[in-house]
Amino acid sequence: MSELKMKHIYRRAEENPSDRESDSSVSKKILTRSDMINAYHVAEFVTLTHDGSPVCWPLMPDLEGGRLIFNTGYVYPTKARNAQRNPQVAALFSDPTASGRADDDPLVLVQGLAKVFDQDLQRNTERYVDQILRKGPILFRLMVRTPVLRQAMVGYLARIWIEVIPQQEYVWERGYRPPEPLRWAIRPVSFSPMPGIELLEEVFAWLPRYTRPPILAYVDRAGWPAMARVQADVRRDHIEIESDIQTNEGAPACLTYHRLVGNYWANDTFLVRGHFDTAGKLIPEKVVGFGGTKDDRGLGSLKVMRMLLGFRQQLSRQMEKQARRLPVVRPTPRA
Repeated sequence: MSELKMKHIYRRAEENPSDRESDSSVSKKILTRSDMINAYHVAEFVTLTHDGSPVCWPLMPDLEGGRLIFNTGYVYPTKARNAQRNPQVAALFSDPTASGRADDDPLVLVQGLAKVFDQDLQRNTERYVDQILRKGPILFRLMVRTPVLRQAMVGYLARIWIEVIPQQEYVWERGYRPPEPLRWAIRPVSFSPMPGIELLEEVFAWLPRYTRPPILAYVDRAGWPAMARVQADVRRDHIEIESDIQTNEGAPACLTYHRLVGNYWANDTFLVRGHFDTAGKLIPEKVVGFGGTKDDRGLGSLKVMRMLLGFRQQLSRQMEKQARRLPVVRPTPRA
């Protein structure tokens, strides 16, 4: 397949400004598709684990002061801890669901350096409530306007924020090969492949739910996390990937299936983490995510309500151990 025109601007880490005004200036030079970034309600966000392997989850993105903004729950901080350990992260904008945009948008990958904000839990919680009121699903907006209901969800609404300073952007058309720097998946020296597993029968029952091609996350030749939409033929003990990405034997990878229904009425996700063999097949090592319950994990489902109450209990225990109070769930107070 022929390569279409793409945009690629690189800034060395030591050139990164520390103040947000300078971040905004640099971001304007790097980000050519801020129209998409501002409109999209979901982006695939990848961090690198302690052994250098990628993990990709869909998150709600924002763009503020030249930085890409993401958040994760205080009681499930793995993405934030990964970003603290290794600030090289990436975000792929590939799913226009609920954005008012169409599938003829190109794919946009932004690689950047992450800064994690996890100390001021009260401010972080208020910031998340502000985001929900601005762009969240209608039911969630109604819930956080009710003091009793929103405080009951404190375990979910307590947040850690991850702000990403863009370093480079790649743009390419759907169905075409990614730009040249993204066409290699390498094996970090810190990564050691684990034995493969056989996928459970439930995985094959889940697959028809996901109409979009999955996202392949990997490590590119420069050591950055990278992603692309790929075609995947899932077998019991391996996955055949159809793409223009050349893979090194033992290179780690994460194949993410996700499905956003409306504006977060449901957001089903599961991951297959593993490594490539000599033939370029993805060997599964672990399946993470979607449990396949009948209630579909949608807003208002019993499963979600049980999950939210469970988060509150977890947060209460953590705050007690740290001799801290639970945050008050509210919008940012007006001055």
